[in-house]
Amino acid sequence: MDILGLSGIRVSQLLREVREETPDWFEWDSRSKSYFVTPGAYKKAQADLKAGTSDLTLAAYLAEADIHADLAPGAGPVTVAPWGFSQVNPNTFSRIRLAIEQGTRLSLDYRSMRTPEPHSRTVEPHSLVQAGRRWHMRGYCLETGDFRDFVLGRIAKLSMLDQKAESTVAEDTKWNAVVKVRIQAHPKLTPGQQDLVRSEYFEGTAARVHSCRGALLPYLVQELRLALDVAKELPPEYQLAVENVAEVRKWLFPA
Repeated sequence: MDILGLSGIRVSQLLREVREETPDWFEWDSRSKSYFVTPGAYKKAQADLKAGTSDLTLAAYLAEADIHADLAPGAGPVTVAPWGFSQVNPNTFSRIRLAIEQGTRLSLDYRSMRTPEPHSRTVEPHSLVQAGRRWHMRGYCLETGDFRDFVLGRIAKLSMLDQKAESTVAEDTKWNAVVKVRIQAHPKLTPGQQDLVRSEYFEGTAARVHSCRGALLPYLVQELRLALDVAKELPPEYQLAVENVAEVRKWLFPA
């Protein structure tokens, strides 16, 4: 609605037209009094994407807003270059969002670097966040007894549970903590290089103080490639560094 400037009435008309053309794509949920996309619709959409016969791509979506992806037909002076390595299953995304809205639990078959084989997790999600190139779900994990991040691309299977969540976002200390990170030009750069970095990132000032959720600080460090140990993490690989490492250290490796 925001991107295309559509009114609520127009959106309702479009949704009704889609339901009439593809009635097997939607099912009515009497409890929430709303329509849900059927599993069959998701399967067909994914099959069409893999076969290259679907327009349901990020490039097509952005093209609706007259922003064409790089290398796509119509690309002009303003382009985007989505790498698209981390794919998010739309069914997974929508079920997580619904669980958050309804305050219910989710059952996951999850894979991690520590345990690459699918294993069961029961999660009470409270937020969806895009951190860098990946989407994450933040929520309370019953198995570990702590609030954790779950990468959406690592969810092998997901199902909604009837049980209500007992945790709240207010209890997630790391999520609610606002951490002030002081970012500086790497001190091992030459004076000229430091001046260049300050001009590019800090508008010429000596450093920049960025406020970040405690739970998201590791992703900020990773995304901006911030040096934490300036004696070992050196230019040219690292051009920026965290100046107040001692102050923010406890947030650098949250669960």
